[in-house]
Amino acid sequence: MKELVVATTNQNKVDRIRKLLKGLDYNIISLKEASKANIEEPKETAITPIDIAIEKAMHYANYLPNNTIILSQDDTIEFEGIEEEDNPGMHIKEPVVRKYGKFTDELAAEYYKSLADKYGGSIPMRFRYGHAIAIKENRGREVKKVFGAESYLNVRLVNKIYKLEEVPGYFLAALMEAKINNKWIPYNDLEEETLVKLDRDLYSSITLLLKNIE
Repeated sequence: MKELVVATTNQNKVDRIRKLLKGLDYNIISLKEASKANIEEPKETAITPIDIAIEKAMHYANYLPNNTIILSQDDTIEFEGIEEEDNPGMHIKEPVVRKYGKFTDELAAEYYKSLADKYGGSIPMRFRYGHAIAIKENRGREVKKVFGAESYLNVRLVNKIYKLEEVPGYFLAALMEAKINNKWIPYNDLEEETLVKLDRDLYSSITLLLKNIE
């Protein structure tokens, strides 16, 4: 079984990918499990989720052994029907830090709850994900292969914080609802099978990238 390193120390994100790719011939581990070293976070200089994901994958390839398969991800939020100044885009944490002077899941949840309040209790939103797969090889000289793809998830932001303590590092899950059979369901109440269906676009993007290195 091949090993796939998800380039994050956020265990919720690793678990999400692990559930999504269940059944594939990969042992999925976190960055923390893959390396005992304290790896610096990459400087994000690109301006799209795909390009940032590629930057991350290339960066972490420098710290991991040859032939390690690395999956990285970046995302941006696209809100509909709100003023441009309220749209965080790729900078989800920045407005929280501006308001409170620091970032925590609890403060972030309060900030985005207030944003939903401002616009009537809910805001249509879309996650735009960038994914990248990188692998470093050494056949006389070092070569890095990297591939990028994009996927989407459509949900809505609401003005109710729900089960925040169950999703450390993923505060938005406590403020999101997904439309299932014409009914809005809190994201944190969705069953695993439903979550996998919601992430089918994400699944297609990642599996396409994995085929490029097989």
